Amino acid sequence: MATKVMASAAAAETDERDQTLVKRCVAEGIGSFFLVLAGVGTIVLAGDFVGTLGVALAFGLMLLVLVYVIGPVSGCHVNPAVTVGLWAANKIRSKDAVAYVIAQCVGAILASATVWLIADAGPFGYSAGVQGLGANGYGTHSPIGFGLGGAFLSELVLTGLLVFTVLGATHIEAPVGFAGLAIGLVLTVCHLISIPIDNTSVNPARSLGPAVFVGGWALGQLWLFIVAPLLGALLAAVIHRVLRPEFGIRTSTAERALPQESEMRIAQETARLMRMPLGGPYPAGAEQRFERVGAERAGTGRAGTERGAPATGGNDRSSTAAGPWPARDQEPGSRRPGSARDADRDRDWPHDTP
Repeated sequence: MATKVMASAAAAETDERDQTLVKRCVAEGIGSFFLVLAGVGTIVLAGDFVGTLGVALAFGLMLLVLVYVIGPVSGCHVNPAVTVGLWAANKIRSKDAVAYVIAQCVGAILASATVWLIADAGPFGYSAGVQGLGANGYGTHSPIGFGLGGAFLSELVLTGLLVFTVLGATHIEAPVGFAGLAIGLVLTVCHLISIPIDNTSVNPARSLGPAVFVGGWALGQLWLFIVAPLLGALLAAVIHRVLRPEFGIRTSTAERALPQESEMRIAQETARLMRMPLGGPYPAGAEQRFERVGAERAGTGRAGTERGAPATGGNDRSSTAAGPWPARDQEPGSRRPGSARDADRDRDWPHDTP
């Protein structure tokens, strides 16, 4: 009987995990769709109007938005290189990583098809094979003629920078709430550097989407924009694990770094500001203060007499009675030993603790 119950519980847990994975993959597909739509769409439809800076901002700002929109759902990888980097850093399971990459590629292909259809509806039509659809390339297909070596090195280094930023910005010790800003800005910088080199990939799914419709040379050169970003991601993961190891954090927690780690950091900062360790042990004298306040509420003691001084007296108060917690309503120079203000503070103090 016990075996059947355990098997049923395990099956229910597996089913729930699978359903959660489907939701996360849908979020990754949607995120990849809008990232490629914004970036490649700007290149194809508005590139002559906004230039290199406009294209870089389109990619960076869209990623910044997506981090806050789908980050709590899937972590907002929207990039196979980022997923591989997080997998190498033990932040996502192999099975989930494969599902993420598939969803990202599907989203990028659908976005590229959407951009092509919009462009083809223009007054002069649009030929993806001739006009390029914003595909990445080197040599004769580089915007200003950079060769294979330059394109490979730039994709390796810049993807490493992107993944290193993602890992650092979602680290448990990173400032809360700023991950999206850091990640969006670094993607903008990556594009500003390498758009003249190869139209900037740092994202194999972004390269795959346009290449599917351009065909020919784009598919022939696609290998570089898969291999170099993945190598850069792995390198970034290795460096990050050496510099900022995260021992004791489970994969399930790391996958959802934005919401869960942020809550943990907020709790730690709150405990620090209150000058007491998170979860105890409490500072010296804390237990006696709890007992005294409880006795007062039960009507068995008075704040002034428990401290050893009458409520209206002027005797010095002990350091233990004062406690390590500052008075909420006390102003500089307003403290009077044994005063009614102190008694009120002691009565209210338990409400200020978690």
